[in-house]
Amino acid sequence: MSRTKKSVTVRFFSIDASEAFFDNFSANFNVSNESSARTRIITTRNTKHFIKAAHTASERYFIAVVKERNSWQTKATRDGSITGLAINQGIIGDPYYFCVLPSQKVVLGFTTGPIGSLKSVASVALEQFKTLRTDKIALSLIPKEKEFSKLLVLPEYNSLHFKINSSSLVDVADDAPILIKNLSSAPYIENNVQLSLDLECGDEPDSIVTKDNIIEIVNYLSDSDSCTVLKVKGKNEEGQHINLDFGNAFINYKSELNTRNKYIDESTAIKVLSSAWNESPLFTK
Repeated sequence: MSRTKKSVTVRFFSIDASEAFFDNFSANFNVSNESSARTRIITTRNTKHFIKAAHTASERYFIAVVKERNSWQTKATRDGSITGLAINQGIIGDPYYFCVLPSQKVVLGFTTGPIGSLKSVASVALEQFKTLRTDKIALSLIPKEKEFSKLLVLPEYNSLHFKINSSSLVDVADDAPILIKNLSSAPYIENNVQLSLDLECGDEPDSIVTKDNIIEIVNYLSDSDSCTVLKVKGKNEEGQHINLDFGNAFINYKSELNTRNKYIDESTAIKVLSSAWNESPLFTK
């Protein structure tokens, strides 16, 4: 069987939660990891998630997740029959792998499925290892460039320019910005074409991009490998024109794997995440 190359991009998220979540994470994970019920299937927003406490090493905790892509798949055969798939209470979907470092309040993760859903799936996985039901967990990409911090304090935004492949707009996450959802559902956009948009920013109700949602859009698009250009124009407090480039604004780790499988298995995923941790400037080894 021939080998195929798979490109992997590991993303780094900071975890915002109560101290109780971090203090109890290790114990909660180990209980799940050592019990016969180390795996579970939960339903969130009508979508099933298979979650597994996969491995632990040196205060690093690895979680494997399969997010259901859909529940209507069928099998068609040469004899003309169309049948459902017998999956024995399992699910069909995309694999996600995460490494949690509670002492650093960071989670690393990657998927070979829709990249836009990585953060939401990570949140769902972390929810399973909290003690307090009322504990809120929020994730944020960790910036490596100064431009993102400048964006947060920029008093005036003028325009947003980005280029993205339309294939990345298929099956966007539920928490995607409205602009991305509208592009995803647009009937006139063909598959696998390069889109280039230059949008003015305004505070009018009919503005496509507003000051309130431009940060959300930049956050989302900068997380996409198919977004090759991402720039914001605005003015600083002195009224000077500012051009911010977010083409590579957040910490990540890229790897290319040779595999005979159509998916990345757990052991390979753990090696990738370990390499991302070892080579990241975030952690003192």
